[in-house]
Amino acid sequence: MYLINALSLQVASQLFIARSQFRAAAGLVGIKNGVNTVFTTPGGEKFVHNLPFLDISVIVNGARMALLDDYLVAESGGLGTGFDTIILTWAPYADDHLFADYVVAS
Repeated sequence: MYLINALSLQVASQLFIARSQFRAAAGLVGIKNGVNTVFTTPGGEKFVHNLPFLDISVIVNGARMALLDDYLVAESGGLGTGFDTIILTWAPYADDHLFADYVVAS
């Protein structure tokens, strides 16, 4: 009983932190011209990339994209500087809608 309660408190604490730092439908920043494939989070905000638990979800025209198949994540400032970049495997056009759901790295 005590072990279950302790684990429940830990999970509840993690969920509270994640919810307070969660960004939903944040518009990705970059040129949509059918050529560019590199986009960043608004203001270069760093996001958590901790597979399989927390990662950025990229949504294009209402469809959720798949990590590795449709996009990659990168650290624009180099290794260890924090993830803030999305590299699509295809180039969106001007009328495409790019959004992301993610947890801000603290």
